[in-house]
This record gives sequence, structure tokens and C-alpha cells, in this order.
Amino acid sequence: MLILQHIPSWVFVLLLGLIALGLLQTRTRQVQMRSLVGSKIVLTFLTLVAVWQLWADTPWLGLGLASWTMVCLVVSWFMGHGPSPAGAHYNPKNQRFTVPGSWMPLTIFMTIFACKFGVGTLNALVPDTLNTLNAAIGISALYGLFSGLVNARILRLLKLKKNA
Repeated sequence: MLILQHIPSWVFVLLLGLIALGLLQTRTRQVQMRSLVGSKIVLTFLTLVAVWQLWADTPWLGLGLASWTMVCLVVSWFMGHGPSPAGAHYNPKNQRFTVPGSWMPLTIFMTIFACKFGVGTLNALVPDTLNTLNAAIGISALYGLFSGLVNARILRLLKLKKNA
């Protein structure tokens, strides 16, 4: 309970915002390319910032960034070459994507939040635990995995526009 008392209130606002954003994506919706890609760019940027914040003052920054980048690119590439989600399509007349509802974005958002929260808590309680090569590579790779999964879904959807 003591840990919860030291959490800034903006963290709870962020959690509620991520839940709301994730719940919106459980319904089939029509979206423009800007909003489809924009939110994913923001999430990718946030995981990159998390890597930077963790390792900026350590000798592991370069390895952390390399780990994040490699995993993000590999996951985006391989997962992004799969089929578009069933029921998804692109309408060139109104330039909107129909995106079927999915619980996966909410799951990814909550997993990213839990991971970032856990790492932040660990860093506050036992900071030396994270000041290792294994932690830098592993945690950065995990953030890269999350970004790669988000980006792969976008790549699969963008194929619809190309084929329209």
C-alpha cells in the first residue's frame, strides 16, 4: 500500500486513458489513416522513450537502443507480412479504413503499462537491479516486442490501401 501512495496521480490518468483507448478498439470502427497510424506512432515513441529514460545515464544505452530497434524491426517485419484482420477493408472513396474490433490493442496497452510500471517500481526500490547488461538488453527487447506488435498490425492494415 505504501508504494501506491508514492505514485504520481498522472499515472492513474494515463492508465484510464489507455483503458479508454483500448476499449474503443474493441468495436468495429471507421478511421482515417492519420488516426490509425498516429496513435501507433505515439505508442512506439513512448516505448523508445522508456528505453532512453532507463539507460540514459548508464553504459547500456547503446545496447538498449540496439535491442529495442532490432526486436521492433524483426517483429514488425515478420508479423506485418501476415493477412489483414478478417473484416478489415479500405474505402478509397472516403479514404477510411474499416477496422474490426479486437481486444488485442487493449491487451498490448495494459501489458506495456504493467511492464513500465513494474520496471519503474523496481527502479525506485532496487535501482542496482536494472544496472546490468542483461536488464538493458532484456527490458529493451520487451519494449521492442510491444512496439513491433503494434506496428505489425498497422502494416497489415496498410496493405489494404495499397490493394484498393
